[in-house]
Amino acid sequence: MKKESSLSENEHFVMLALSFVEGIGIHRANQLLSYFGSAKNIFEADKLDLASQSYLSKNIVSQIQSKDSWKHAEIEIAFAQKNDIKIINYLHPEYPKRLIPLDDKPIVLYKKGNVHPEIKKSLAIVGTRKSSEYGGKFLEHLFEELSTISSLAIISGMAQGIDYKAHMLALKKGIPTVGVMGLALNTIFPAGHIKLAKEMLEKEGGWITETSSQDKLSPGLFPRRNRIIAAMCDALFVVETNMKGGSMITAQLAMDYNKEIFALPGRYNDSFSKGCNHLIQNNMAALVNTPQDILTYMNWDGKSNKAVPNNIEIDFEGTVLQKKLIEIIRKTPQVDIEKLTMLAGNRYTSGEMAEALITMELDGIIRTLPGNKYEIV
Repeated sequence: MKKESSLSENEHFVMLALSFVEGIGIHRANQLLSYFGSAKNIFEADKLDLASQSYLSKNIVSQIQSKDSWKHAEIEIAFAQKNDIKIINYLHPEYPKRLIPLDDKPIVLYKKGNVHPEIKKSLAIVGTRKSSEYGGKFLEHLFEELSTISSLAIISGMAQGIDYKAHMLALKKGIPTVGVMGLALNTIFPAGHIKLAKEMLEKEGGWITETSSQDKLSPGLFPRRNRIIAAMCDALFVVETNMKGGSMITAQLAMDYNKEIFALPGRYNDSFSKGCNHLIQNNMAALVNTPQDILTYMNWDGKSNKAVPNNIEIDFEGTVLQKKLIEIIRKTPQVDIEKLTMLAGNRYTSGEMAEALITMELDGIIRTLPGNKYEIV
């Protein structure tokens, strides 16, 4: 076992330890990281400073001070090594970049294979576990169109029905697909999907979860999984769903994250179209009549998502902040994030800056250099 002094210098280890503080939750953990600047600083903070954070209970303060969670971190590292699982946090280059700006981002994720953290286009597909021929046939037509799109990944939740169909069709068409799990990665659920899961790894896809091997089984694990599906995509397609269930939860989360949402309409008396019809009727989702509707709406027909050359024209269709950042980066090559924020006038929050930079990087306009510096592609 490493000495405590050397462990305390390893921010990745200490962040993992923070995730094991019982009762801390994602929001409190992110608040602490924002306030103290690092997990290391949290564990080194004095009791009064921790107690001054009104959202922390005495029990949580006590746990942080005692460092009991460090033992759980060591156990999880041993488990991950045994099961060929990689532990990543938002400081890690393989952490999905679409999650970074979120206030409720997972501070630690567990992954196998390739989760395509920087891929330019990402479509999540969700729906009922009791899918019909209608939904399945539409997906087959959709994937015929999707197979022509470059730099695309398909995300789903590895469940039966629509999820399974989406992953299988992605594999068939040579599109990388990522399964977002509710359980730890040593357990494929349902067990009948083991073959599918292995094939995903063999064909440039991956598995990802927020659940450690030490988390207790609870109904809350799967809604938590749904938020990662919603956050990792550019667009969410709800194929078939009732009024209640995981797909509707995922659609609401996608709305909260300002993602594009699409839904397949169905007959009024079909229980597994009621949820989709509700989303469309209440302007929560765009109606999809044909597979081309999604591609056209997202500009995934080969006419967008092209790298912007060094001589970016003034008609570049970006936000005010994006245009300002491009202008600064072009005038100050290899500028770091602190100077970039200062030159932007310190008018924007860290979340707004991160979202703008990540969007431009995903669109191939800028790239990140070592030391969190940026340059025009």
